Amino acid sequence: MTIAAAEGHLVSPDGLKLFYRRWDAPQPRAICLLVHGLAEHSGRYVTLAETLANRRFSVWALDHRGHGRSEGRRGDCRSLQEFVQDLRQFSLQAHAAVPSLPLILIGHSLGGLIVFSFAATYPDEVRAVAASSPSLRLTHETPPLKVALVTGVARIAPTASFGNGVNPRLLCRDPQVVEAYVKDPLVHHVITARCALALRHAMQQSMQLATQLKIPCLLMQAGADEVCDPEAAAEFSKRAADSLVTFRRYEGLYHELFNEPQRQQILSDLCAWIDQVLHSC
Repeated sequence: MTIAAAEGHLVSPDGLKLFYRRWDAPQPRAICLLVHGLAEHSGRYVTLAETLANRRFSVWALDHRGHGRSEGRRGDCRSLQEFVQDLRQFSLQAHAAVPSLPLILIGHSLGGLIVFSFAATYPDEVRAVAASSPSLRLTHETPPLKVALVTGVARIAPTASFGNGVNPRLLCRDPQVVEAYVKDPLVHHVITARCALALRHAMQQSMQLATQLKIPCLLMQAGADEVCDPEAAAEFSKRAADSLVTFRRYEGLYHELFNEPQRQQILSDLCAWIDQVLHSC
């Protein structure tokens, strides 16, 4: 069943107007907050949102600051915590709308790093967290010369923009998804110097988040990911408590698991895990 998305805006803690979509499920059992990746937007998650809504999970999805239809310089942030605080503002709004429902975070790529940071900071505010190919470490290390260049630029012109280095052909094996990404006017291709350094720092600190997890976590990792290092996801899962983490590695699949040709299996695994989390509480 197709469930139309409603649209709205909220104001970030520092005054930016942020756009969001929501899919309201009939007789919902939980609210899933979708958290997208770098350079994209919530509109790329319609299939995931509709699948969840048809399983009676309402879905709320925010466009990050500087992304999609939200305000802010494209590809910019001062720190990962800006995204985390925007998400918290969003979660409080969702909870206020339906206070009786548990909140579950679902993040992809950069969104995975954001939801792990949120869960470590506000464990009592969400029931569980799921991450798809999270940005814990890049598959290919940034050359030291480029890091030095960006660091130098950030000191004198922190909002100067560079290409973000995202290769669309490494995101997904479905050529239609890749073509849609390339032609999407809401996808951008830049990142500011200060944002690049902030995200690099957050990834360097990401393994600490594993030991801080206190809620159930599903970590879904693409085995052939050429964007985010699959071994970092495996390491993260080993550092977290065994009783909390479910780790699934999908061999041969590319970065965007929710868009891969095997997406129906991925979506089924996600929904089954959410069901298990809700039934165990």
